[in-house]
Amino acid sequence: MNDKVKILVGYDASPQSKKALNEAITIAKKFSGFIKVVSVYGRGFEQKAETSVIEVKESLKREKVEYEVELIQGSSPAKTLESIAKKENFDLIAVGSRGLGSTASMLLGSVSRDVISNAQCNVLIVKSQ
Repeated sequence: MNDKVKILVGYDASPQSKKALNEAITIAKKFSGFIKVVSVYGRGFEQKAETSVIEVKESLKREKVEYEVELIQGSSPAKTLESIAKKENFDLIAVGSRGLGSTASMLLGSVSRDVISNAQCNVLIVKSQ
């Protein structure tokens, strides 16, 4: 039996994804969990994605949570999250209810719907309010 809860967080620097990360941190601290933060970015947005996760890494270090951060170039954040969750046996996927929009980011409101529909593990959808 796995002692640590494994949480996968879809991150795009939107307020909702920041809240999803904070909820994941709370859960991880309560259950000695591991967090993997994944940011899926479009072509030409690598530098922006790298910059956006600096704050994430600092927050996870400060909270003393075991973590990994991965940047993935792609066009389907939901499929990426679903695939990673299945392949790496995650217990929970945490995502914001809406992302930044297609111009600024790849994580959209439709991503959370797709993840809910297709993920093979539990999903936590976090609203900004």
